[in-house]
Amino acid sequence: MKAPLLALAIVSGAFLAGCPSDEEGNPAVLWLALDGSELQVKLVDEEPIPF
Repeated sequence: MKAPLLALAIVSGAFLAGCPSDEEGNPAVLWLALDGSELQVKLVDEEPIPF
């Protein structure tokens, strides 16, 4: 009797453990921009100046 209850608790916990989303949401497009070095890049939400 305890096994189905335990399984239900594990499944419920898996659904509730997700990260909350931001109200704004994710940007539609992400761009690669230089991060202070020509070997390192980062993702930004605005189009960087072409180099």
